[in-house]
Amino acid sequence: MLFLFFLSIKYSIAGNNNILFNEVLPGILVYNGKNEEPNYINQGAIANKVAIIGNKFILVYDAGSSKKFAENFIKELRKYSNNPIKYLVVSHRHFDHAYGIEAYIFNKTTIYMDKTEYFYLKKEGPLINNLLIKNFGLDKNNIDFSNISEKSINFIDDKIEVNLGNRKVLIQNMGVGHTKGDLIVYDYNAKTYIMGDLVFNGRAAAFSDADIPSWIKVLKNKLVLPWYFLVPGHGPVIKNKLALDDTKNWLQFLDKSLRNAILQGDMISEIFQYPMPKEVEHLRMKSLTLRQGLKKQLNLYKKKYIE
Repeated sequence: MLFLFFLSIKYSIAGNNNILFNEVLPGILVYNGKNEEPNYINQGAIANKVAIIGNKFILVYDAGSSKKFAENFIKELRKYSNNPIKYLVVSHRHFDHAYGIEAYIFNKTTIYMDKTEYFYLKKEGPLINNLLIKNFGLDKNNIDFSNISEKSINFIDDKIEVNLGNRKVLIQNMGVGHTKGDLIVYDYNAKTYIMGDLVFNGRAAAFSDADIPSWIKVLKNKLVLPWYFLVPGHGPVIKNKLALDDTKNWLQFLDKSLRNAILQGDMISEIFQYPMPKEVEHLRMKSLTLRQGLKKQLNLYKKKYIE
């Protein structure tokens, strides 16, 4: 009996069955990801996902960490609306945002993604997935990359508007920032931005694949529409523009530290000894995020500013 009990827990965890929505505004449902590293229990469901419901159609923002998660997300969404899920916007290639894409391909959903990010998903995805399975306990059947092809994706390099039925939504490629091409969504009705990992709230922003100076410019120059609410890739919904400082201050710290390290010839171990500004001391997962991204970024900065 004890064995059966733990077996049932295993499959409940691996299936990511607990999909809970927060209707932050009428017709905008947010799944709040676990603000932690991927592990066997959360199965990589650590990023926020959003559904926007119009009178005719639904748009989903980000697919989640696995096919199983996406299937359960869609099943839970049906409790709120039976309208067709006409659009999926994949903000970028990272596993916690993109690896549930199969469920939407099978659903014949119109899928939007940056072209370069798609090719990185196909090129790097299998190796990263194997590492997630081996090191973090993610399910070995969470994604089958052979089911994902270019013909299933609509590439967007600028912006388009779609109408969900009395609900106009902007889909925009913000260009290079957190990744090679970050897609965001803006709901005109609710004056709400859905930003993916261009914005983190309460947590140090992951930056391994970023162009940090470009990311800083995106946040400074490209949020041009009026907004009352902003859904970040990780952390609670933002209602105050000052909350954007979590990401801005962290990126400024990274940029300054990397430039100083190059000028002074400091090694990664020495960068870890740099004083942390008080503006970022409250952010979660600072040390872990630094360990994950510094080596790659230091090499990128050396190529960009020295070579």
